[in-house]
Amino acid sequence: MELRVPWLADRTDILRDWQQTSLLSVEVCRLGRWYQPGLLLIGDAAHTMSPVGGVGISEAIQDAVVASNVLGPRLRAGHVRESDLAAVQRRREWPVRIVQGYQRLVQASLMATSAGVAAGRVPLGLRVQARTPFLRDVAARIFGLGVWPAQLRPTLTPAQAELSEVPAAT
Repeated sequence: MELRVPWLADRTDILRDWQQTSLLSVEVCRLGRWYQPGLLLIGDAAHTMSPVGGVGISEAIQDAVVASNVLGPRLRAGHVRESDLAAVQRRREWPVRIVQGYQRLVQASLMATSAGVAAGRVPLGLRVQARTPFLRDVAARIFGLGVWPAQLRPTLTPAQAELSEVPAAT
């Protein structure tokens, strides 16, 4: 029998029963609403990602960046409205939908060609993407930077703002 995962070859004899294994359930889903008064869910709590592309942590970090940008000033001022929480979801929901859609396409492509994958062949759609610079670059950008990359906009405390306004000594 050909072993598909050679680095496990010296460990497979340890398994005596299927009860010693576990099944990883992979779901790609999203909550309809990520917030309620006093609560905002981000990352896996709001939307689970497939392991395809390994972007779950990147999406979660972007959620956190957008939440910081939107909510930071409101938290400093001491009043966060439900509409502020909704703004975070509005800013992040479409990028998450796009990445999840791409993950579903890649996963469906891999699952539809199980005989090809077993024979060591990559599905046609993925080969075309890998050989077409534009398609390859788009996929790399989406998985590496996100659909609409978020940049942290730090908010200054009143004391920091005062210091930043002091002219430098000459």
